[in-house]
Amino acid sequence: MARNMVSAGKWYKLAFASLGAGALAVPLAMALAQGGGPEMQQDAAAAPTEAALTAEQVVQGRTLFNSWSCNACHALTDANAHGHIGPSLDGNTALDKAFVEGRIINGQGAMPGFGGQLTDDEISLLAAYVVQAKQ
Repeated sequence: MARNMVSAGKWYKLAFASLGAGALAVPLAMALAQGGGPEMQQDAAAAPTEAALTAEQVVQGRTLFNSWSCNACHALTDANAHGHIGPSLDGNTALDKAFVEGRIINGQGAMPGFGGQLTDDEISLLAAYVVQAKQ
């Protein structure tokens, strides 16, 4: 009887280990499928970027950046911003428009979300400005 319980315990542990491995495999497979390998990332880097903002749009983006107090927390030379609370935006090659839009809308950490306070057009322009100005 004791031998059967030990054997059952081993199978029980094996079943849980398999379940755990399967639970980890799904997110890993999804991440690999979405991110692709190095070849896919290189292709994405070679993809054409959005059209440059006009001089008027740059002024409008800079005005949004400063009037919504982004400059209080973030450093961005083009906007004469020297904040030290949030990450510096200057030279941050990881920023793309979709990422910046998501942060503007939803915020993260100490940064509040501005979704519902800014229009979709303002969010799009501000994100495009940050991505262009940080280069």
